[in-house]
Amino acid sequence: MNGEQFSKRINIRHLRSFLAVAKQRNLTRAAESLFVTQSALSLTINHLEEDLGVVLFDRSTRRIDLTSAGGEFLPVAERLVRDFDHAIRDMRGLGAQDRGVIGIAAVPSVMALLLPGAVARYMDMYPGVDIYLREDNSESVQRRVIDGDVDFGICSLWEADSNLAFEPIFEDHFGVVFSAHHPLATHESAILWKDIASYRIIGFSPDLGMQRQLSKTAALSEELRNPRYRVSNTATIEALLSQSRCVSVMSSLAAQRPPIDRLSFRPLTEPNLTRTVGIVTREGKAHSPATATMLDHVRAAVLRLEQYEGVQVLRKN
Repeated sequence: MNGEQFSKRINIRHLRSFLAVAKQRNLTRAAESLFVTQSALSLTINHLEEDLGVVLFDRSTRRIDLTSAGGEFLPVAERLVRDFDHAIRDMRGLGAQDRGVIGIAAVPSVMALLLPGAVARYMDMYPGVDIYLREDNSESVQRRVIDGDVDFGICSLWEADSNLAFEPIFEDHFGVVFSAHHPLATHESAILWKDIASYRIIGFSPDLGMQRQLSKTAALSEELRNPRYRVSNTATIEALLSQSRCVSVMSSLAAQRPPIDRLSFRPLTEPNLTRTVGIVTREGKAHSPATATMLDHVRAAVLRLEQYEGVQVLRKN
């Protein structure tokens, strides 16, 4: 009998039947413990012995005893059934979200203002699941998704990639940020891009998605696309703007993140410029139940971002 025939014939039912008879040493009691008939159990044992090519039980006496081959096979069968049961229990735990790991990467504004609420609610519902959060720029978020370091990311699309799926979830209007004592604070009408041309621009480093988008917008001035003054974090921008007449351009959601939220934000018009933020996943990758549920929590939490001026949620039909 070849290996293919063997694999098709012997299954976990044969092993459980063998263990029941080995434990009870009686066909009737073993059949009752398995909720099968004695004849069905006897046939299952016969098939197992035939396929293995050995006799497992000595039936010459009123008591059924293990043969030497049966005694050798007993710990093997116990281990196989134990491993099978553990594997099924572990998979059911994943399905029920009693265990598992979720990795998420996101840009700073999303990490600060969207994910905490979604993650906190998930943690309350599924305390057995481990969660790994990574704050990064859009380019690195995409790379972490591609490399499998995280299950999904949330960012603006750095560049199209056939390995990635992008699900837009909200649009974020660009605007100007300035201190409370800045002349723009008394500007009553809509602020145009040309209105900030006379002020020093504090921009972001080019590896950040917002600055990359600004640098590629041909309708903007050279100073806005390639600012002379660049920083890599919002805390430094807040400190500079608080002590000067400089201004900074960023998305509405980024302007709501501490400590920038201590400053004033006004949307910029002519042109109206927005960034689109979405969920980034590996194309064709199946999500675990834990990841799928977390994504549902994130989509629900996005609705709360509409409280911020300049943020528009992109609802799915």
